Amino acid sequence: MICGIRVSHDGGVAVIEDDRLVFGVELEKLDNSRRHRTLGDLDQVAEILRSEGLTPADIDRFVVDGSALETDSTEPTRVATLVGGRPVELTIAPYQDRPGRTIPLARHRFRSHGFGSAAQEYVSYHHVDQHILGGYCTSPFATRGEDALVLVGDGGAVVRLYHVVVAARRVRPVAAFRDRAEHLSLSSLVREDSSLPSKVVVTGESALDIKWNSQLRGIFEEVWIPPFPDDSGAAIGAACCEMFRKGRSPALRWGVYSGPRVRVCGVPDNWRRQLCDERAVAELLHRKGEPVVVLSGRAELGPRALGNRSILAPATDSAMRDRLNGIKRRAADRSVAAVCLAERAAEVFGPGGSDPYLTFEHRIHPEWADRVPAVLVDGTARVQTIDAATKSPTARILAAYDAISGIPVLCNTSANSQGCGFFPDVAAAARWGGTRYIWSEGYLYTDQTQTRQTTREHGWLPRDWSRTSVTW
Repeated sequence: MICGIRVSHDGGVAVIEDDRLVFGVELEKLDNSRRHRTLGDLDQVAEILRSEGLTPADIDRFVVDGSALETDSTEPTRVATLVGGRPVELTIAPYQDRPGRTIPLARHRFRSHGFGSAAQEYVSYHHVDQHILGGYCTSPFATRGEDALVLVGDGGAVVRLYHVVVAARRVRPVAAFRDRAEHLSLSSLVREDSSLPSKVVVTGESALDIKWNSQLRGIFEEVWIPPFPDDSGAAIGAACCEMFRKGRSPALRWGVYSGPRVRVCGVPDNWRRQLCDERAVAELLHRKGEPVVVLSGRAELGPRALGNRSILAPATDSAMRDRLNGIKRRAADRSVAAVCLAERAAEVFGPGGSDPYLTFEHRIHPEWADRVPAVLVDGTARVQTIDAATKSPTARILAAYDAISGIPVLCNTSANSQGCGFFPDVAAAARWGGTRYIWSEGYLYTDQTQTRQTTREHGWLPRDWSRTSVTW
């Protein structure tokens, strides 16, 4: 087993067993924590392992992401942290490789800490390496054993291009660009150098820009972007560095719903709990036009809500975008993502097709613009496609909503309060209080205070959703 660790901002812990991702926990998704939370105390690694039924003794290798402020140094650096509440400094690899001075995927070995294991040692790779390998190892190219280019735009002034040579388990630098605008020169670079593959992984913070990603589609034969291209995937990427070098397979077997499990809690004060299946949630969305917080199973990896920690809402009224931005305390003109049935995506959006991780820009077909206005900004939308045949509760809700309304699209925004990670449980969402309804693990929670006020204002009584019986 390999345990990847990210200590600084966007802290996290991930475990790979052989070539399978066991889990990936981002610290901000625990205990309703603040966004970009650091791993405040190294003893938290053992706590997270225990919460997943493991101990430090089960881990064969601890791998720490080498992240600090980017400098020109090629020497290991130190980051300030805690162990058991006591200040310590942890030595890690330098920020990234320096062409001509160091090589990508350089393995640094240190003996200053054991993370609770008997062996007082760990390894560390350049921060840029975790982007390269976290992106490549989760790609379809790795699954097929193919070489690929990796374009890393890590939020700084330089965008770097690498070539993953899978047979040799090697990464070689190809080019560096002063900024993202220079990526257009990639076309001539790939065309003129026949040794370079025509497939690319795009990663780093810049890969969260769907417009940039969409431009790259016109340059390469195939583009892959992981759902955690920024530092939220650093713990997974760090573990992938060790797996790629030492393991049997270059491809990681993984699923996007590998984050923390939704916590079980009691019914919050003034909230009513009722049995409720996914079709009843779809009816609620269609008939009441109200947003619903959905918390189910394990959280999705990365910064974007993909159905297990989402707020779902009808997209049929443009006022819903204003409402969602209002309850999320965001700018009024902020776009709201869509979730769409994969089999109908091309009917509603162009290019449509598969986009399960909200990575590309899509244009609305004119005949649908007035039917789902809440997810549109300037005729474009951020779209997550979801297959109705999957076991995801949100997939079942969306399929039922389509059957009821004829519309295969819902608004999908993240279930979190301002400045915090996803809600870990119903109690956190209830304390936030932005919606009247929360659905989790087969139960609908209704805020009785809001319901009584709405009943007085509008003169209707909510249906007893526990009486709905639908077999899936």
